[in-house]
Formats: sequence, structure tokens, C-alpha cells
Amino acid sequence: MASLAVAGPIENVTSSALMPGDSVIFNLDFLDPFGLPIFDVSIQSRISNFPEIYSIPLEHLDFPPYYLNTYEGSWIFEQPVSVIEYYGRVEAETLVITQSFRNTGNQFPPEMMLYADLAEEAVGDTPPGTPGEWLDLAGSAITYSDDRIFARLDNAGGGWPTDDGGLEFYIYAFVLYNPDDPGLSATALVYADVPFLLDPGLYHVDLQDTTFERIGGIQYSTQGNNLHMSCTIGDLLADPDWDAWPPESGFALVGGLTITVSLIEPSLSDYTYPAAFVPMTQFLDLYENHIPEIDVSISIEPDFSVTASALYFDQDNNLPVQKNFFFDWGFYEMGSYVHQYDGDEANFEHILPPQIEGWHYYYFSFSDGDEVVETPMDSVYISQTGIDDTHIPIEFSLHQNYPNPFNAETLIRFNLAEPSRVELIIYDITGKEVATILDSHIQSGPHSVIWNGKNSAGQPVSSGIYFYTTRSGEISTSRRMLLIK
Repeated sequence: MASLAVAGPIENVTSSALMPGDSVIFNLDFLDPFGLPIFDVSIQSRISNFPEIYSIPLEHLDFPPYYLNTYEGSWIFEQPVSVIEYYGRVEAETLVITQSFRNTGNQFPPEMMLYADLAEEAVGDTPPGTPGEWLDLAGSAITYSDDRIFARLDNAGGGWPTDDGGLEFYIYAFVLYNPDDPGLSATALVYADVPFLLDPGLYHVDLQDTTFERIGGIQYSTQGNNLHMSCTIGDLLADPDWDAWPPESGFALVGGLTITVSLIEPSLSDYTYPAAFVPMTQFLDLYENHIPEIDVSISIEPDFSVTASALYFDQDNNLPVQKNFFFDWGFYEMGSYVHQYDGDEANFEHILPPQIEGWHYYYFSFSDGDEVVETPMDSVYISQTGIDDTHIPIEFSLHQNYPNPFNAETLIRFNLAEPSRVELIIYDITGKEVATILDSHIQSGPHSVIWNGKNSAGQPVSSGIYFYTTRSGEISTSRRMLLIK
């Protein structure tokens, strides 16, 4: 299940329902806007109210053309309860693109596990003469809630002093840049205490002339080597650089830096590699799962193709782990270009080559991992002009049921030369009537009826040999079938 869909480099992060054996399949679409040569894709997950985080590697799903940018993996959760929370992550050597867990309760400082760590930062890379290791960044991280953004900076040690006791001051900032804004400016959560100039707050910063303007306050807390800061999304949107959160591109560029300010001039002490943050979290509710729905059809292009379509809808946005089309004797996996399943656009399809003229049998079978949805066995008559709904036989005929032997239900077809009353009756091997599944006046043409293996009282019958007999006027025809359970 996923939350609100947002276009971005990471999107359509979905899961199956919890499957037998307590396993879950995850999918993620990664649209690489940065041209990364090598990267790892993963899902970070946890069971709500439990501290352990599971890192689940994903591999590229080789199923063109429907899944060109899709990655897939699975995980077995030990004694899963409640809700599984998860997010997508892409890591390269110097760039991280990530979602995060959601800090639903606006806890401050947030628990460390709620943060998504950004790119690794080397220690000891500050310029010569840097006053202390507190300016040497060792990492950064981010998380969010519905109305706040939370950032964390890590340093090499020494706490987070804001001055040297004299005329040297230290600034710590976590920067957010809107990739949709063409201007050379950014927004920064700043921890500093420069008299008459800077105090802790949210600032709009002009990157050309380095001027800045305070636009809001922040929460802040220092704990050992960690500096936590938080601002409201409302204050962020007061910055003219931000029209919406998340921005239209679906992500923000973020990173940390430290600055030393002295009487001479300000100087950059250290910075982290920039990262792309997609503010989104997904949840899989283990207490409730809704049965998916499918709306199916078949279209024929004579001498060209047979196209099977299934519009898949899942209220929980669970991905289909089974998406099959059965046609005659073959099973075919279907694909969809749309990978968001709680709307009306996930249309799965499979295209077959031209088929010979005559009757063909088919059904569809989908599963979200927990619930299976199958259409009844159906038939279609394919002629040289496509699907022939008016194929009129020249005589009455009864076809062998399909499949045969069968397990749960079977399709019985017959052709009727002219309108008449037709009975279709099932008998057991002793000649005792089991069920009448058709007794009505019908039009001429091809017809099909499904027997579900139950008697006239609606009770399942036992395995064995059965006979089905049609009567139309003075014509009576019987065939044998085998039910195996």
C-alpha cells in the first residue's frame, strides 16, 4: 500500500499484501534524472512500534516495455503485527535519493530511526586552520511529518559551539533547494548566534550576493555529536522559492554545511554531498486487506493480434503478484505501464499473435498476494473479421466440456441452429439426475454454460464421472466428463 502519489525520481513505491509465509513483495520505480552510472536500490522497512529496520535490496525487473524503470525485491517478516512502514532509497557513491519514515507525532528530537541518512561524509576533510572538529561534518539526515521538516547534522566531535568566546563565530546550516525554482537562492535551517546578525531560525539565502532574510523560527536541540533542527512547512512556504511542498518535481535538494565567521571574512568550513529528498512514506496495514477488482476484455485485430486487457483496482494500492491471462493451453503474464493501483488507470494487457478461426477459451487470474480474483472460464469465436458474435451453426452440436478433467468448474458449449427451448442436465454415473443448469428458450448461435460442480441443492458433488445431456426439440446429445478434487 502507498500514500499519496507524487511524481519524482522515486515513485510508485508499492507492496503486495502479506503473503503466505509472512513474505511481502516490493516494487519501486526509479527515474534517474542525474545520470548515475552505478547505484543501489532498496526498501527500508520497519514494523510499527518496533525499532529494527530492515534494508531490502531491489533488483531491476526485466519485463519490457511495461517495467523499464521498475525494481523489485521481497522480504520475510518474522511475526509481523500491526502495520509495516516502508520507504524507497537509491544510493550512489556521492548521491542519495531517498524517502523517509514519517515522524507522525512531531516528536522532537525525532527518534534516530525515523531519519533517512543522506550521503556518507568523510571526516577530516576540513580546510587547514579550521578552528575545531565541531565544524567537521560527519553526516546528515532528514525526516518529515504532515506539517514539519526535521533535519539532523552530525559532526566529528566537540559539541556545537557558536563562538570561540571572542570574535569568531560558527554557523551550522541545513539547506533546502527547490529544483523547480530557476533562481540562485535557497532556504536554510540555521543554528548560530552572531550578535545583531544571526540567531537560530529559517532563512531565505541569496546564493549570488550571500544576503539573507529570516522568515521563521526553528526548533533545535544539540545531543553529543548530533544537531537536530525543525521548521514548519508553513514557514517554508512563506519563502518565495517554494510554491508547494513537496515541489512539483516531487523532491527537494538538501545538504548540510558549516561556516566560520571572523573579522576577516566568512569561510566555508565543511559541507555534505547534496541529496534528493522525496517526502513520502508507505504503509501496509496487516489488519485489513480489501479484495482487488478486475474489469476484463478481449479485442481482436484480424490477421494481426489478440489483445487481452484487465483494468486492475486495489483499494489498498497493493501490487498484483499474479497477473495472468489464460488462453487455450497457455498462461501469459500481463503488464501495465501504470504502477499505481488505487486509481482507474492500471490497465494490464497481453498481446498474442493472430489466432486460427474457431472457438477459443480464456480466463483471467489476479492476486495481491493474499486474495485471488479469477474470472469464470469464457469462450470467444474468432473469425476472419474478428470476434464473431453472430456465428450461426447449420446444425445443433454439443462440444466437449473444457477443461476436462476439471477441478472446480467447467465450460460446456453448444451450437443452436435455430431458436428453441434447450435443457442441459447433469447426471452421475448411475444415471441419477444431479442438476439442471439450463432450461429456457434461447436464440440460435453459439452458447456456453458453466457448471460449478454442485448439485441442484447447491452442494458440491464428489469426484467421479458425470454426463451432461442437452435436449432441443427432438434432438438429445450427451457427453462424458471427469471431476477430480
